[in-house]
Amino acid sequence: MAAETLILAIDDDLDILKLIRFMLTKEGYSVITADGGAEGLRLAKELNPDLILLDVLMPAVSGLDVLQAVRSDKDSKTNTIPILMLTAQVATEDIDEALSLGANAYMVKPFRPSNLLAKIPTLLKK
Repeated sequence: MAAETLILAIDDDLDILKLIRFMLTKEGYSVITADGGAEGLRLAKELNPDLILLDVLMPAVSGLDVLQAVRSDKDSKTNTIPILMLTAQVATEDIDEALSLGANAYMVKPFRPSNLLAKIPTLLKK
């Protein structure tokens, strides 16, 4: 994958962000990280990444808040960015809510790096 593919990872867990950055840069992706929802939303609008990896449970601005804000901004290119929810939330209602708000996919933590790496190309094609 070419380095010009920009992925924005938004999570309040710095260890997860380090892991994602390491894994994805090793595969040739450009990765920007945000350690909270507010910063992630700002970066999404500013950088218009090719893909967003988004945690649900974050203080202040949750992943669902970010998802809603990105999807509801009809005057922005960000509303079409593929979004993969990457979260520890496993309840069916959490998954259904994220998908109904416009998430393209949902992956539960802890995740297998190989599963994440396999999912990314399919999301980038959308």
